[in-house]
Amino acid sequence: MILKELIILLQNIFYLRGAKGEDKLTNDIALELKAMTIEGKLKCVWFHVPNETKIKDKKDIVSLRKKTSLGLIPGAPDFVFLSQNKPICVELKTDKGRQSTNQKMFEIWCNDNQVPYYIARSVNEVKKILIEEKLLK
Repeated sequence: MILKELIILLQNIFYLRGAKGEDKLTNDIALELKAMTIEGKLKCVWFHVPNETKIKDKKDIVSLRKKTSLGLIPGAPDFVFLSQNKPICVELKTDKGRQSTNQKMFEIWCNDNQVPYYIARSVNEVKKILIEEKLLK
């Protein structure tokens, strides 16, 4: 893929003003991943899994049921990295954040299938994981 096409693909990732907690961490990491990808430092395909759904009314319940029937997996990690060698899952947590029961079950599923699963609490921790997994130059 040429650089121009890559920039077009990633251009919709922008800074989310006013974000706090895990949303801010996720946004900061997405921005860093975008930059590293465009610079050619990150050697993989990556994406964020938007699997959190707030239920406010009956419409949200119907939407959640549809998403689940189409493959949404509660507890899926925040980021998935795909390379020619193996997939890598990274769950993000703030300093005080803890995994939900579904996230723990997803981690067990990954471990049972030899898929590396990490918990990261900062941009630097994600970078260390990517270096350790030989995805970041």
